[in-house]
Amino acid sequence: MSMSRTEIIDKIKEILVYADPAGADKYVDIKEDADLRTEYGMTSVNMLYIVIAIEETFGIQFDNIGMNDVATLRDVVNYIEAKLS
Repeated sequence: MSMSRTEIIDKIKEILVYADPAGADKYVDIKEDADLRTEYGMTSVNMLYIVIAIEETFGIQFDNIGMNDVATLRDVVNYIEAKLS
């Protein structure tokens, strides 16, 4: 599956909105350096859901990475791009 960085970010935004519908507006202008835990209040449960949704959406699997390895949106996008290439 070949996707542009913008397409990946748009899909991640959809996942974030689905995971946190009450805060949907805050993801509209999310920046790549945004820390998902501190700036967006993601708990480990939220992050687990997001990881599962990303795996299903992109047809990839997160391999032995910790929460600190994918702290920002940029980290997540870079990981997805590496797995898709």
